[in-house]
Amino acid sequence: MPLPLNMVTNVLSENQNKFITVKFLTKDNEERTYTGRMNVIKGLKGNERGQIAAEALRKAGYITLKTKQGYKCFNVDRVLGFVAGGRRIFGLGNEL
Repeated sequence: MPLPLNMVTNVLSENQNKFITVKFLTKDNEERTYTGRMNVIKGLKGNERGQIAAEALRKAGYITLKTKQGYKCFNVDRVLGFVAGGRRIFGLGNEL
């Protein structure tokens, strides 16, 4: 069961530009775990097309992480748990 949206957004806003580990459900209900840093813009194209795409993702509720494999997104509505700022937060039955 996903975590409440307000809890996820509060913790993510407290940990901007820091490393986090997030466990979430994909569109196919597959569990995935990413470890990365939020708000990394190095290497991104700053052209108009890229900015439009980034804004569309943000409005749809997606957060972008810079991982070892590149830039990855997850939906804040489908977060099962995460580790951020030294805190472990997860729903019942889920653990990182």
